[in-house]
Amino acid sequence: MSIDELRLENTTPDAAVRRGRRGRSRLGDVAAFLTLFAVVVVTWELIPRLGGVSEFVLPPPSLVVEAMTEDAGQYWTHGLVTAQEIGLGFVAGSVVGFLSAVAIFYSPFFRRAVYPLLLGFRIVPKVAFLPLFLIWFGIGLGSKIALATFAIFFLVLVQTMLGLASTEPEQIELGRSLRMSEFLLFLKIRLPSALPALMVGFKLAITYALTNVIVAEMAVAAKGLGYVAVLAQSDLRTASVIGVIIVVSVIGLILYGIGLLIERRVTFWYGNDDD
Repeated sequence: MSIDELRLENTTPDAAVRRGRRGRSRLGDVAAFLTLFAVVVVTWELIPRLGGVSEFVLPPPSLVVEAMTEDAGQYWTHGLVTAQEIGLGFVAGSVVGFLSAVAIFYSPFFRRAVYPLLLGFRIVPKVAFLPLFLIWFGIGLGSKIALATFAIFFLVLVQTMLGLASTEPEQIELGRSLRMSEFLLFLKIRLPSALPALMVGFKLAITYALTNVIVAEMAVAAKGLGYVAVLAQSDLRTASVIGVIIVVSVIGLILYGIGLLIERRVTFWYGNDDD
């Protein structure tokens, strides 16, 4: 089915009805989420206020918001450092992972000798390599970027391999019958077929980068949101620690949402009927 046919199908009355149902379903989901969120926040506020637990252990949301307001400048300054580490780690890990997957896919030697070794490394927690990266790159940006790159590399590598291997043999035979070169087969057939799996890898890689960068900053850093959390913990400012957790969570949700939006734009033709 061509792109024009897909667009025409999405303008039919049945498509409009489906979009309307999805819209009402999403509104219901939003209402349920907001209701649950309000209940959690009110309960959280009341528990320490009523003496159920010490405010030092569990500060109420009002104190957390107050701490976040006071620390807003730190969030911005250190958040830019964290964003830089995430961005560079994501780009480096994605590019190296994708190119490595293509090389392994087209090389029987690499596929037999290197790929199993890389799969074995994938099982090892990436944080275990942080001391080694600190020796190689120091305590600056380099070690954090290296850890994020290392974690993302394996994810993108495996997802790209899965995507390339999922190409229908009939499509390859059709391309060869049209005398397409191997490069054109990759560009016109294999890569589009691999896009769904590849976009899943990129979407998850964004959150992988955030997780590994924050962990590295908590372990050893003088900048970044992870450092802000450790600094607040050392000063026994529980509300500020929770504030950093909220900020990091929001960043993670935003990054995941961006990845999801890009995935739907790039692979609009793949499995969107029930979205």
